Amino acid sequence: MGQQKILRNQEGFTLVEIIAVLIILGILAAVAIPRYIDLEANSKQRAIDAGISELNGRESLTWANQKISPTGYEDDQKLRDTIDYNLGIDYTWDHGPRKDHGTLNFIGVSVPLLRAESTISQPAVWSLGTFH
Repeated sequence: MGQQKILRNQEGFTLVEIIAVLIILGILAAVAIPRYIDLEANSKQRAIDAGISELNGRESLTWANQKISPTGYEDDQKLRDTIDYNLGIDYTWDHGPRKDHGTLNFIGVSVPLLRAESTISQPAVWSLGTFH
């Protein structure tokens, strides 16, 4: 009689288990890759939104400081002259910032912005827009 080898503690993955894992990884990759590709464009748009928010914050703060100053609010020109429109090294301006518009750039993305002038009762507001 032939001797049979007894295998003890035989461990490992079956071919079916390995194929199942590969299928799951393929599905995850199919879902994740399009999201990753859109990630850069979305992050640049969020940076533009953050830049607009920063501009509006600076406008509001400067406007409020003028309102409580001894001379009070004088006009929009004086307000614009005191605001620092430099948002950092990744942001640049084409055509502006001007009295009522400008083009803000962030690492290859350019957006036209409109500026509603400040008045005695409200600060100026920057928003996305188009101009000629």
